Amino acid sequence: MKNKLFRAAASALLTLLLVVTLLPQTAHAAGASLTGTATLQAGDTVTLTLSVPNKVYGLTADLSYSSNLSFTNYNCSVSGWSIVVNNNKFSVYGTSSSSGGVVTVKMKVSGSAKEGDALTATFSSIVVSDGNSDTDLGSASWSGKVGAAPSSNCSLSSLSCSNATLSPSFSSGTTYYTCTVPYAVSSLDLNYKKADNSASVSVSGNELAVGANTITIKVTAASGATKSYVIDATRQQDPNYKPSTDATLSTLTLEGATLSPTFSAAVTDYIAYVPYEARQVTVAAAAKDEKAQGVTGTGDVKLSATESETVITVTGTAEDGKTKQNYTIHVLRMPAYTGIIPTVEVIDPETIPEIPPLEIPGTLVLPVLGEVKTTYVAIAVAVLLVFVLFLLGFLIGRGHVGSDDYDDEPQPPRPDRETPALEHHHTSRVPRLVPRQEEAPEEPKAEKATRTATWNDAEQARNDVRTAEKAPASAPERASDAPAARSAKDEPTEDDENQVRTMSLDDLLDDIHNM
Repeated sequence: MKNKLFRAAASALLTLLLVVTLLPQTAHAAGASLTGTATLQAGDTVTLTLSVPNKVYGLTADLSYSSNLSFTNYNCSVSGWSIVVNNNKFSVYGTSSSSGGVVTVKMKVSGSAKEGDALTATFSSIVVSDGNSDTDLGSASWSGKVGAAPSSNCSLSSLSCSNATLSPSFSSGTTYYTCTVPYAVSSLDLNYKKADNSASVSVSGNELAVGANTITIKVTAASGATKSYVIDATRQQDPNYKPSTDATLSTLTLEGATLSPTFSAAVTDYIAYVPYEARQVTVAAAAKDEKAQGVTGTGDVKLSATESETVITVTGTAEDGKTKQNYTIHVLRMPAYTGIIPTVEVIDPETIPEIPPLEIPGTLVLPVLGEVKTTYVAIAVAVLLVFVLFLLGFLIGRGHVGSDDYDDEPQPPRPDRETPALEHHHTSRVPRLVPRQEEAPEEPKAEKATRTATWNDAEQARNDVRTAEKAPASAPERASDAPAARSAKDEPTEDDENQVRTMSLDDLLDDIHNM
C-alpha cells in the first residue's frame, strides 16, 4: 500500500516538473513576430520588423518570401549589435541584452503585381540566446496583399463664393477664375466639394489686401496627383484713402562705381567716377514706399562716346501717380592713361592750423588820453566820420552857389561881387570853362548904354583893387586894359578865356569862393 502511494506521488511530481519546464518555451514561441503594412500597391516598398518579447543577446533566423516580393535591404535595430546575412540566413548578436524589434528588412512589391495578389514573408528557425542557453522560438510570418490602385482624381465637383461672384461660372475642368470685391471684404467665403473623398484640399492666399490678390485651391489625389484652382480677386480701395505722395528712393547704386556723397533719400545730386575704358554702367534703385508705382532710369546705361560726362536721371513715382522725385548721377569718365601717373595731394584737415577768432580788446591805450574803452573810441570815430561827410557835402553845395548866373535870362551885375584878377602862375594850373551868356534881346540904346557904363565902372573898380593887391609891377597896364577890352561886350573875350585856362588852383578856388 505504501509503495503504491509513493509511486503516485513521484509520478505527480515528475509531471509538474515537466509542465513547469515546458511553459517558458511556449511563451517564447508565441512572442516572436514579424510586422509590416498589410495593403500595398505594385512597386511599393514595405519594412518588416522581427521582434522578440524577452531580453536576448542574439538570434539566428532564416528569411523566405513570396515571388512577387524582392529583398532590398536589412538592418539591426539594436545599437551596438552586429548583423551578418548569408543566403538569407540572419545572425545578430551583441554584448548587451535587448528585447522588442531586433531586425528590420525592406521588401519591394513587384511592379507586375496585380490587385488582390497575396504577399508573404517568413523568418523561420528563430533561435535566441539569453547568455546561458539557446531557445528555439519557431517562426514568425507576415502577410499582405496588393490593394486597388489609389485614386488619381484631383478635381473639384463644385466651387462657389458666398460674398463674391466668380467669373466664369464653375466647371470642373476650368481652373482660373476672377472676382472683384468691395473694400469691406477681407477674405472670400469659399464653398467647394471634392470629386473624390480620398483627395485632400488646401487653400492659400485668402487674406485680401487692397488691389490684386491670388487665391489658390490645391487638390491632392490619393495617388499624389495635384490640381490647382486659381482665383484672382481684386479688393477695391478704401473710399476714404488718400494715396501716398512719397516718391523718394530707399537705395541707389551704380555697379562698379561709388556714389559721392553717400546715398541719402534727401540728396538728389551725385557724382561717380569710372575708368576711361568703361562704356556703360548699371544703375539699381528701389522705392522707399512699397506702394509707389515704380522707378525709372535703372538698368544698363550707355556712356557718352564723345563727352567725359554722362548725366543719368533716376525717377521715382509715388503711389498717387503724380508726385515724382528725380535723382541725378553725374558719371565722369577718367582720362586715358598716357604713361604718367597723376598725383593727388590729399590734405589732412587735422593738419590745417586753426585761425584764431578775431578778438576786439575792451580798452585801447591812446596818446595823451591814456587807456580808453574801445566802445568810446568807436563812437568818437563814427561821429568824426559823420562830421567829415557833412563838411564835404557842405563844401560841394557851396560850389554850386551862384549857378543862377547862368540862367537863360541875362542877370544884372552884382556890385558886391568882386572879380579876382587873373594871375599868371607857373605852378599847377587847371582849365576853367566860362559859359557864354546868350545875347539879351535888343534893348533901347539909351538903357543899354547906361547899363554898360554902370557895369564898366563897377568892373573897373574891382579890377583896380585886385590888381593893387596881387599883381606885379607891370600888372597895372594889363589891369587897365582889361576893362576897356570887356567894355565892348558882356561876354568873355578870347583873351579872357586864355587867361582862365592858365589860372592856378588857388585862384580858381578864390574865384569860386567870391562868386
